Amino acid sequence: MDQPRIDPAELAITLKVLEELPQLPPEHEDIRTVKRAASYMYKMIKKARRAEIRRTRQEHDQRIIEQTATGSALRIDDETAGIPLVSTASGAFAGELITARGCYICKQDFTLVDAFYHWLCPGCASMSHKKRDQRTDLTGRRALLTGGRAKIGMYIALRLLRDGAHTTITTRFPHDAIRRFSTLPDAPDWLDRLKIVGIDLRDPTQVIALADDVAADGPLDILINNACQTVRRTPGAYSALVEMESAPLPTNIALPEMVSFDRISEAHPAAIAGALSAEPVAHHDGESPEAARLTHTAA
Repeated sequence: MDQPRIDPAELAITLKVLEELPQLPPEHEDIRTVKRAASYMYKMIKKARRAEIRRTRQEHDQRIIEQTATGSALRIDDETAGIPLVSTASGAFAGELITARGCYICKQDFTLVDAFYHWLCPGCASMSHKKRDQRTDLTGRRALLTGGRAKIGMYIALRLLRDGAHTTITTRFPHDAIRRFSTLPDAPDWLDRLKIVGIDLRDPTQVIALADDVAADGPLDILINNACQTVRRTPGAYSALVEMESAPLPTNIALPEMVSFDRISEAHPAAIAGALSAEPVAHHDGESPEAARLTHTAA
């Protein structure tokens, strides 16, 4: 692309004026006017050069970040869809940043970027690599995990299950959770130890009922509170999930135990306000709330 140019005739006039300026007294008004214009021009050029340097540094650092597993532009929002996190870097590090950034864990500035964790300094990244694949024996242990349907929640649940724990997870979309867990290749190894509870944790009566049900089953060894909503979603963000909650579950594979409260997938907590006076009772898939309530009362 051709750069913009000043008309040669106008440029010649400018140079002629600059040649004549020294003939004027130092404090002449015309000299002060040209000085102001020259000062403004110098500032603009300096500002443009700084912006270009900043842009070059940012592009350099961004190229390094995009080589990492967690910073890649190709990373999807939900790795539990089955696409593993991988780095395109050839070694343990993706490269060195020009502009230092603060480590997400220890807050110290760093420039050497780990090939996997783009927000961690080398020391914290090394520790995280060791912890990421660390295993322990949880045979016979009972765990309750809130928010275990997808993303980090599902990974936590899988770690607990694969280490031997009896694991209960909560979610507003239990059928989606069943589909996710049941189709994993190693599901037969731990599916009988998974319990999925459909619940809206914004309803305090459901929370109390869940706590009572968990306590009735005996001591709890592990409690992980992962459920939260930190991003404001558009009104239709969950419409596909809500629709699939009424679709039939697969019948050709083994499924985990599932119990659910009512009105768990509605968009706004105000939608459940009318139900707060009633005592909620979780029911198994296919069981009517009335039958579950009778069983609960009899117990």
